[in-house]
Amino acid sequence: MSTNLSVPEPSPQLIKEAERVKEASIVLGQASNEQRCDALKKMANALNDNADEILKANLVDLERSEREGLNKSLLSRLQLTKTKLQGCIDGVLKVSNLADPIGNRQLHRKLDENLILERVTVPLGVIGVIFESRPDALIQIASLAVRSGNGALLKGGSEARATNQAIMDSLDIGLSKSNIGAGALSLLTTRQESLGLLRLDRFVNLIIPRGSNELVQFIQDNTRIPVLGH
Repeated sequence: MSTNLSVPEPSPQLIKEAERVKEASIVLGQASNEQRCDALKKMANALNDNADEILKANLVDLERSEREGLNKSLLSRLQLTKTKLQGCIDGVLKVSNLADPIGNRQLHRKLDENLILERVTVPLGVIGVIFESRPDALIQIASLAVRSGNGALLKGGSEARATNQAIMDSLDIGLSKSNIGAGALSLLTTRQESLGLLRLDRFVNLIIPRGSNELVQFIQDNTRIPVLGH
């Protein structure tokens, strides 16, 4: 993302999508631990069932990016082999086996008679994540979002657009077969959408940019949404 860009108003379509994710995130955040684990298992199954389509889409991205002169290190990050994809699917199942991150009482202190201070972990709501060209990152981020009861608006690198779409289609299929239902995850596909994301403070509770310091600084300077930089 160039830091010379201005931040446009989000399109009506993007606002509608963000509203849909926000509504679905409420359902997801109220889902039980068992329901979220089941959703992750169904997501993993859908990825496994559609592995051939995902790998074919990745070849399309690789061939196009090679023609466009993408350097070898980025091509390597973009490539999704059968082994790497299987590792990602196994990773989704491992996330489902993690301890429930919701409802943990981290602090319990009596301040006065009938006055107790508690800190309990809850979902954030909707997270906007802008990440690099590695399509496996989409699987990792999506699985962590569902496990923690959060909706997510996800924007990957344009180099991986075919792969990311195939992955998202599979994740949606898995979620639609669960009690939670599809809707809590959405893939942004254009630069205008990723810029418009910065103005969605009515719907998005946190933005996590994965990229250069310059990118992180640009996002922090151009949004009212809290940013988890690095």
